[in-house]
Amino acid sequence: MIRNQLKPLMVFFICTLLKLNSVLAQESILSEVSYLYMEKLVAAAKANYPRVGALNNQINIAKSDLSGARLSWLEPLSFQYVARSNQATANTVVDLQTADLLTGYQFGISINPGSLLTKPSQIKKAKEQLRIAQSNQAEYFLELEAQVKSRYITLLQFQKSLAPVNDMYLTAQSNFENMKIKYQKAEITFAEYNSASNSLSNALQAKLQMEASYLNAKISLEELTVKKLEEIK
Repeated sequence: MIRNQLKPLMVFFICTLLKLNSVLAQESILSEVSYLYMEKLVAAAKANYPRVGALNNQINIAKSDLSGARLSWLEPLSFQYVARSNQATANTVVDLQTADLLTGYQFGISINPGSLLTKPSQIKKAKEQLRIAQSNQAEYFLELEAQVKSRYITLLQFQKSLAPVNDMYLTAQSNFENMKIKYQKAEITFAEYNSASNSLSNALQAKLQMEASYLNAKISLEELTVKKLEEIK
């Protein structure tokens, strides 16, 4: 009787060892990392994430301000012209004593020195604003790239863990079915049957938790790419 009770335990123990070896063989994710796909994920995030668009707009605004500052060099300069003529009309006679010596169009330029002196500082400020906007974008690109890569590695971690956890669940389920039949035949004790039941419950919870972790990791990565991972080839 004792020998019959030990057989299913030995089978379960051997199966557990085999599954453990399988887990150890799959514990490394280094071989699963695709650096090409990782760069595609980063490119998708840089192209689609809303904050990237906002930073691009800030750069465009800074460029527009710089162009406006450069064109404003002409603002302190005022151009004027006057048309003079000594030609008599039908109702008037030219007075030689008051006649203008210079006739035709006369041009003049006036300069506002105060406004002119402020232009270099305005242009310098506009250039600095553009550099700040570009630096903010570069800094955020580095941060975004690090986040995408980190979430991709986390996704791989949970993905690699799905198979062994599912295998352990199937093993626990098979062992429980065997123990259930033996218990119904009074070949094992209730404690042994209950232990198999608890093992199955724990394996199921581990499986569900791992699946949830994998899906959450996928959602977290897709938050940055703004596209389903299946759409990024």
